Amino acid sequence: MNGSLKNFSITVHHKDLPTMLKYDYETIHPHIEKMELPVCIGQDIYGNFISWDFADLETLLISGEIGAGKSSLMRVILTTWVKYASPEALRLVLVDLKRADLGLFHGIEHVDALCFEAKDMRKPFALLRAEMYRRGDLLLEHGVTHISRLPFKLPRIVVVVDEMSIIKRETDLVEMIQQFASQGRALGVHTIIAMQRPDADLLNSALKANLRVRISGRQADTTNAKVAGVLGAEEIDAAARGRMKIKIDEVKEFQAYFLDEGACKEILSPYKTLVKDPEPELEVVSQSIFGLLEKEEQR
Repeated sequence: MNGSLKNFSITVHHKDLPTMLKYDYETIHPHIEKMELPVCIGQDIYGNFISWDFADLETLLISGEIGAGKSSLMRVILTTWVKYASPEALRLVLVDLKRADLGLFHGIEHVDALCFEAKDMRKPFALLRAEMYRRGDLLLEHGVTHISRLPFKLPRIVVVVDEMSIIKRETDLVEMIQQFASQGRALGVHTIIAMQRPDADLLNSALKANLRVRISGRQADTTNAKVAGVLGAEEIDAAARGRMKIKIDEVKEFQAYFLDEGACKEILSPYKTLVKDPEPELEVVSQSIFGLLEKEEQR
């Protein structure tokens, strides 16, 4: 080697990542209590919490093969928010195009819309876009650049689209999702997109650039990992359920918390405004959305 002396260090871990980490809100709460909209999803090999404030990093892409742990990860994120934030501080618009996971959140006070088909998405999405325009006008009126600087509080709104590839040909809906992701930051509108196989057509450069945090379970090959934006995801052991990689500034491997359906239902039950869970054939649960907008719609 030519040049000045260089120092190198090699870290040898005395143990690997755990094979299972059960979700426990009481354990993570002390770590997140100063955040506005906390995400705490697992631990790395050093035992450090994998967490960030979604109010600061407001968009997320989750991808990975079947069995990678995406459903549990989504339950962890949404359940934490329901317990942590009041319905006045957080509103949720949920799209479950697989009809598989988000039905657990039916009847939760925070949920303004729960959609299972593309046709059910248009009204809540139109209302949300109108709310974004209203919030933009409020920023201009008060001479500020972010809703956090307004003299009053507005709720954060999170749009969750599970298996976005199903609506690939619904260009109007795809364009609205792209608008939420690209323009929502200052307006308090946040976006989570989930899909099994990352789609290069959907994740075009404009949308991908606005997905600030990317999480991936195992990917089939390097091409899929590259499209997902998480290089090395193809190297994750297929047998390691819940093993994922996250990219914020750099790529980091972690073990995600596990939250099964039964435990999730039990945690959520005190927050439900409706007694029964939806029947399997239920297509949409549309509740009052964004308060002031209903008055606008009635004009």
